[in-house]
Amino acid sequence: MPPLSSHPLHASLYLLRRGLLPLLLSAAWTSCQPGDAAVESAQVVEGVFHHKVHLVKGPWWIHVLEIDLPRVWERGIRLQTVNAPEGGAEKTSVMAGEALAGVNGDFFGYQNGRARVAGLQIRDGCLLQRPHGRSAFAISRDGLPLIGVFDLEAGLITAAGETLPIAGFGHEPKSTELSFYNHFSPAFHDSVHAEIGFQLQGLEEGGAVNDTVSARVVQVRRRAWPLLLERNQWLVAAGAEYAYADRIAPGDTVHLFLRLLPSGSADPTRDRLIEAMGGGPRILRDGVVSVENAEERLGGSFAADRHPRTAIGYSQDGRSLFLVVVDGRQPGYSVGMSLEELARFMRTRLSRFTEARENAYQALNLDGGGSTTMVVRQQVVNSPSDQTGERPVANALLLVEQGGISR
Repeated sequence: MPPLSSHPLHASLYLLRRGLLPLLLSAAWTSCQPGDAAVESAQVVEGVFHHKVHLVKGPWWIHVLEIDLPRVWERGIRLQTVNAPEGGAEKTSVMAGEALAGVNGDFFGYQNGRARVAGLQIRDGCLLQRPHGRSAFAISRDGLPLIGVFDLEAGLITAAGETLPIAGFGHEPKSTELSFYNHFSPAFHDSVHAEIGFQLQGLEEGGAVNDTVSARVVQVRRRAWPLLLERNQWLVAAGAEYAYADRIAPGDTVHLFLRLLPSGSADPTRDRLIEAMGGGPRILRDGVVSVENAEERLGGSFAADRHPRTAIGYSQDGRSLFLVVVDGRQPGYSVGMSLEELARFMRTRLSRFTEARENAYQALNLDGGGSTTMVVRQQVVNSPSDQTGERPVANALLLVEQGGISR
């Protein structure tokens, strides 16, 4: 195994302090040292590898989780987003629980005392947060990855076949619009305030994004009422001046649809999306380094300065998925990367260290800095930059075995 620092004792003390030494001693690591780099690799499960890469010039310590998507999908292993409980923030390692592995997720802030992620999020086919003009990673029911800036189109088809556009999600409707809620939607003081609301009960399992579901109008509510929804239930609320509320009545069978497509795409047949995680900016587009921070309203210094980074990308054939974290803000150990350095590493150097011998063809930056964390089998394997250790975050992206975490 290559040395972790210039002195073996320093390496052991470092690993012991971070709680990583037991992990390294128990894992079946293989090592190689191609010139200016050293790599340690271990299989997590069949089709999943953890690579720990040391690049001398930097210096940089990088962790790569390599996932053979067709192989793990066949075995029932899935990607899953997860949120901190009760609208707060939690450490990635705590949210990961018994998951095989995971990384921190999207940028976030606080609104009305609740942690709110900045971009798109889908969990188990249900929308948690609508897109907001930045790139996101998504994966289909069949395990096909996708990165894009997404547009959301939603609507309700009445019993008479009329399509009523739905403009809002997870918030009280404006006076002339419809808004909808699902069982993940929070409401101010757990109540909805609207002129009228229609509670829908699904007539079959479904509801994945880019799907249409049949539902029955089971209840009509007015003015204000508690938001109490279960899975396969929705609420469509109308503002005080909405002109078409009389087109919906109790007992009606209606259809609810959500379409989420990359901006500029007119393809209505896009696969059902089961998980999505926002981030930004995109850093690789069709095999070309393309740091799109200006387009996604992220500052130039954010992109150009070296920071700890978390990113996700996949190969040209869509078979190999890469979760990448780069440690930073630790002089002499790992200094962090600019987004261009991160993109170039993923585009030109990943193939040197991975089982598939593939580079990333598409890639997206996620939240970084002190939030940058990778967990493999209940162990934080990287070195978070905060002096207090791992930083609590709002959500995370996990790799789970069948029947694993679901919240």
